[in-house]
Amino acid sequence: MSIAADVPIRDRLRAETRPDHERLEDGLRLADPGLTAARYVAVLERFHGFWAGWEPAVAAALGDDGFLAPRLRLHLLRDDLRALGVEPETLPVCPPPALRGRGEAIGSLYVMEGSTLGGRFILKRLDETGLAEGARSYFAGHGEATGAMWRAFLGRLEAEPDAEAVLRGAKNTFATLADWMLVPG
Repeated sequence: MSIAADVPIRDRLRAETRPDHERLEDGLRLADPGLTAARYVAVLERFHGFWAGWEPAVAAALGDDGFLAPRLRLHLLRDDLRALGVEPETLPVCPPPALRGRGEAIGSLYVMEGSTLGGRFILKRLDETGLAEGARSYFAGHGEATGAMWRAFLGRLEAEPDAEAVLRGAKNTFATLADWMLVPG
């Protein structure tokens, strides 16, 4: 699906990455009532591997540490995994998506910043089940600041002049993330 270039980039991203987003969300099954502690740990381990490769790649492509720093969440995954008895340093690292320049980095960041919104929903499900008490900081994301952080990101997104690069970055990130997260088993 391709949307007219005069449509706001946020709307284009939402429409053109919808199948990618659905593939990932449906495959992860984090809102399923049967989510087990072992499955939760496995998902966190895979997210850790993605973020461990992604954070340095997006930082290099974006070139704006002040904007990026409060959005990084690898440290939250490390804390959660340690609370669950896993040493994150022993986990495999996902090769990051290719990000060529600021526009593609913004598109990639769209995927990961957007995941903080979904994380809040997952956190509510975890609260309902009581699963993984003390190991939920990754899905808490930016906490009460999540909405404000998202709005600040959207301002940056709409200011990005290269919409095609943003779309490439988002699609590449969704593909890499899904391929990494949705391993058989």
